[in-house]
Amino acid sequence: MNDGMTNQPDEQPIRIDYDKVDVADIMAQVRARIAARPAPPAEAQASGPRPDLPAGSPVLPGPEEGEARSRAKRLLLKLMKPVTPLIKLAILPVNEELVRTVRVLDHANKQLDYLTAKFDRDIHRVESQLSERLGRLDTQLAITKENVKLLHALSHNLVVELTKLKIEHEALRNKVRILEKDFETLGERERALEKRPRR
Repeated sequence: MNDGMTNQPDEQPIRIDYDKVDVADIMAQVRARIAARPAPPAEAQASGPRPDLPAGSPVLPGPEEGEARSRAKRLLLKLMKPVTPLIKLAILPVNEELVRTVRVLDHANKQLDYLTAKFDRDIHRVESQLSERLGRLDTQLAITKENVKLLHALSHNLVVELTKLKIEHEALRNKVRILEKDFETLGERERALEKRPRR
């Protein structure tokens, strides 16, 4: 009835002290348990090159090797069953750290997106203000240029008019001097005529 189990010795369960978990002791128990198992048959261990395949081609496992691997896989899964809480306990802090790191990175990405959008808005606003201010400055500069041209023309016209007035002033002064001399001459003539005896 238990023909398949007669060849295998009774396996002792792996002892785990959950108050003080000693991973080295557990691994030593697992190794001792694997070493106590009987060796697989010689046919399953033969791994020489097959004569029907060319050299350099990959060696495919035969049905015996596949069975041996599946048995070894089942055995390893059965042996790892008591250690599964330890594996989960060892992986849990790493998972929590990974989740925390992902959250921090997500928060940093959101902040970067927000700051990038804010930077783009600020750049657009500054560009619009700068272009508006430059437009006003261009208008003021054009008005200033026109005013400078008008002032230059006005100063030139003023110089011309002042020069003309100065020339006219000099001409009038000369005329006044001539008239004064004529007036003096007429006065002298009148006095000379008054001094003449009348007949």
